[in-house]
Amino acid sequence: MKFLDTIRRLALAAVIVLTAALNAQTVKDVARFTGNNSSGTPFATPIQGRDGKIYGCSFDPKGTAGSIFSLTAGGAMKTIYTFDFTNGSDPTGLTLASDGNFYGTAANSGSGTYGTLFRITSAGAITVLHDFLAGSDGAGPTSPPIQGSDGSFYGTTTGAAGIFQSTIYKYSTSGTFTTIFQFTDTQGKLPGSALIQGSDGNLYGTALEGGTSNKGTIYKISTSGSLLYNYSFPADGKSGVYPSGLIQASDGNFYGTTYYGGNVGQGNGTVFKMDQNGVVSVLYNFSGSTGGANPSGGLVQATDGNLYGTTSAGGTYGYGTIFRISTAGRFKTLYSFSTAVGENPSSAPMQRTSGLFYGSLPFGSKYGYGAIYSLDMGLAPFVTFVLPTGKVGQTAQILGQGFTGTTSVTFQGVAATSFSVKSDSYMTAVIPSGATTGPVVVTTPSGKLTSNKAFRVTK
Repeated sequence: MKFLDTIRRLALAAVIVLTAALNAQTVKDVARFTGNNSSGTPFATPIQGRDGKIYGCSFDPKGTAGSIFSLTAGGAMKTIYTFDFTNGSDPTGLTLASDGNFYGTAANSGSGTYGTLFRITSAGAITVLHDFLAGSDGAGPTSPPIQGSDGSFYGTTTGAAGIFQSTIYKYSTSGTFTTIFQFTDTQGKLPGSALIQGSDGNLYGTALEGGTSNKGTIYKISTSGSLLYNYSFPADGKSGVYPSGLIQASDGNFYGTTYYGGNVGQGNGTVFKMDQNGVVSVLYNFSGSTGGANPSGGLVQATDGNLYGTTSAGGTYGYGTIFRISTAGRFKTLYSFSTAVGENPSSAPMQRTSGLFYGSLPFGSKYGYGAIYSLDMGLAPFVTFVLPTGKVGQTAQILGQGFTGTTSVTFQGVAATSFSVKSDSYMTAVIPSGATTGPVVVTTPSGKLTSNKAFRVTK
């Protein structure tokens, strides 16, 4: 019996050790920026391309105009384009569009000196689509546009750091640029984060400043430009100050972060929630110490259902953290950044379809010019979409890995009768008759890959 008890204890200890190992998180530099040539310093959230590579933007602290780079999963980095001021400077992020190209904005320069809207291929061929002139078209875009379900692109301008009025613009598939909304200061000022399109088809976003107390706002606007909802963060700052980023989670509610405010210590920021009725509440108050401080990049919902984000300060070494929080408010600091790895993340991470997270560190690391880091939480591979919405008979574009030899694609359990594997990391499928909103499952030789979000089937 004693022998059996010993075996049981050893087995239990092994399970505990294994569980701890499985739950451990690993952070490492995937690519370190040297500051040489046009590599610059990364700062925006990277994205995944059709080819499975990571794409991102950098600005150059030495006075050049910035660049766009690609990065393989193994860490091989390549600068695919360097800006020259005539077509913009200080690129602010990218969006993968349904035409296979990337769309983005440069915050400054261009022929109008107030930034540009551009399109770029994965090979680095760039086209300027609009030069911002600081007129009714806006000025100083600091986030990439999003592609709406109608195929058009929607984005914001900050008014060149508030010198001019902030705007929301639309760039149609026919190439027409229009301003669909111009903010007053009480509606919002400095909408620096990218828009999102909600499940209701409307556009949602945050403004860093403005509102009735100048603490920032949350807004909802139709794609035709009608303001449908506007929330001002209160003057007491307890709900947060200077909101950035907004996502709609799988529960239908909206989540974001504020840089300052909250009811703990000196007001080191919050994670907030807005339900579908527009009621805003604080989900978490940052402590400013090991819990981190000053989140500035918003959040991403991962395949485990949790929300992940970064703080630009605080943590063990004072250089920021990676954190995880559930939609019920259960919070955990996962990692504290150090000079050796990189410092002061100012954007949210993204989850690649391999299951790993990737993000930007604008300072520190080996050469002092920042790095792209990865976070391994042991999450399984999955599939995602270029556009997560479509009608029966339209073609959905799917990103992932291991697609070669795929045998089936289902939309909420309904099999697609027509699909095409374009590469090991990109495929298409025609939305079948009878499909409804829900997950997409791709059956590959290595097993089934489920989508990280529901594909919304519209009529």
